[in-house]
Amino acid sequence: MKVPARPRSAVPHLSVEMWILIAVSVVTAYLVVPPLFSVIQTSLTTTTLAGAIEAVTLRHYRDVLFGFRLAAPLANTFYFALGSSVLSTFIGGSIAWLVTRTDTPLRGLGYFTAFASFGTPFILYTIGWLLLLGRSGPVNAWLRSLFDLTGPAFNVYSLPGMVLIESFLWSPLVFLMLAASFRAMDPALEEASTACGASGWQTIRRVSLRLILPALFSVVLLIFIRAFEAFEIPALVGLPGDVQVLTTSIYLDAHRMPPRYGTAGAFSVILMLVVAAALYFYSRTTREAARFHTVTGKGYRPALIRVGRWRYFTAGLIALYSFCLLVLPFFIVLWASLLPFYSHPSLEALSRLTLRNYETVVKFPKLFDAVRNSMLLGIGTATLVMALTTLASWILVRTRLKARWLLDLLTTLPLVFPGIVMGLAILRFYLIVPIPIYATLWILLVAYVARYIPYGIRYTHAGLLQLHRELEEAAYSSGASWLNCFRRITLPLLTPSFLGGWVFVFLISAKELAMSILLAGPRTPVVSVTIFELWENAQLGELAAFGVVWTAILLTVAMGYYLFARRYGIQLQ
Repeated sequence: MKVPARPRSAVPHLSVEMWILIAVSVVTAYLVVPPLFSVIQTSLTTTTLAGAIEAVTLRHYRDVLFGFRLAAPLANTFYFALGSSVLSTFIGGSIAWLVTRTDTPLRGLGYFTAFASFGTPFILYTIGWLLLLGRSGPVNAWLRSLFDLTGPAFNVYSLPGMVLIESFLWSPLVFLMLAASFRAMDPALEEASTACGASGWQTIRRVSLRLILPALFSVVLLIFIRAFEAFEIPALVGLPGDVQVLTTSIYLDAHRMPPRYGTAGAFSVILMLVVAAALYFYSRTTREAARFHTVTGKGYRPALIRVGRWRYFTAGLIALYSFCLLVLPFFIVLWASLLPFYSHPSLEALSRLTLRNYETVVKFPKLFDAVRNSMLLGIGTATLVMALTTLASWILVRTRLKARWLLDLLTTLPLVFPGIVMGLAILRFYLIVPIPIYATLWILLVAYVARYIPYGIRYTHAGLLQLHRELEEAAYSSGASWLNCFRRITLPLLTPSFLGGWVFVFLISAKELAMSILLAGPRTPVVSVTIFELWENAQLGELAAFGVVWTAILLTVAMGYYLFARRYGIQLQ
């Protein structure tokens, strides 16, 4: 008897890998593609008062490019980013070299300072330096008395002031990145130079600096990109001094009445193109770094340079760096939180110390709501980002699917979005589409997840590369399903990288301002926007007390991460 053939299914059979690729790609595309479409559409269209598209036009680009509105912000942005990248690399690189390549005391203080700085909100850190360097701050008061000046010795509300504060802000990241490169250098080349009669300065200039040149250039370029798209310092320091950059130009156009979204969109597209070009050169630089490798199969122990009688001077430099980076900004904010009205530190002001500002923080419901919302957004963002990027990294590392290039592109696309541009794009998109999440926590969550996908995938991708697939193959050979293998083998082994990425994403999302200032509504306050509003309203005492409480929370998380990273050898980069 002839058995009839089973009819073929019209739907082709898809493997587990393909289903995961499709699911992750769809979710990631929903998060990152609409903002790109939205910002381009906004820059090319005019709208009616009701928000409907009226016409397609290049008028916004013409106004920006030929209306003399671009030249000054673009030049200021370039000088600000270039100065910040060079100065922060010099500061962070010098401390990294002292910590990793010399026998100076207090080397552990360098790592502690770098990790602890990630627990300080960027906006509060900036305000701390404004209080220190402001016209009535202690630094100007001391300089006036020392040199018998009538006016302020240093105007912090200027381009040099912006560069100085931004350099301090990014120097911990420079320290961590260059410290890893300094530790990986083979000292045999330096020892050979010394054996040939070269002096210490000649060895550093002709050997060490040339070996570290690719890492140095890539760090400068990375900080240039981050400073080019920065918003906090240009808004708090630049705007009061009438120094506009591209990000603050976007912010001002979006906050005009009526909003000039078209012009803001044109500024955003130009800013994205510059960032994309810089990222391209950054990827080329890091990809060609193999020509300068000094770590090979030959074993070595990095030798520490003996600084001799200079050891107390070098230890003093590390202590001074930690003092300026952590103690000074936090101390001045703490001082302001204990005064009914701000005055620079003095013995006379000690009699006015009070805890009234902290009582206001505890009793004021909006401040409590801001902390709750920021915590919820930080936890939700970190969890969703790490879950999504873990699956994406598994596809990119463990499979050979031809379509995985699309997922790789989608997960790196948010890097071209500065925070202020992502905020504007998502704002415009959800004003048009019939999805009712505008002015809710959901729109902030969507923006945060979309923005920080590249940060999460950096951790999970590197973690999976370090895991050999033989354990997973053994599980499959024993009959385990993909889900059981992923849940019982892959995830437990990936836990250090997963948790490290989770804490990092939590910290940066809890401090985010550029997107939040456009997306947060009156009923959905977050900490960074609340601090910004308190600063604009000159409520310095309440701001300082609120900032101290929030910094204590984030510092606890950052220090926990510091101990966790030391235990598992995770680098915060």
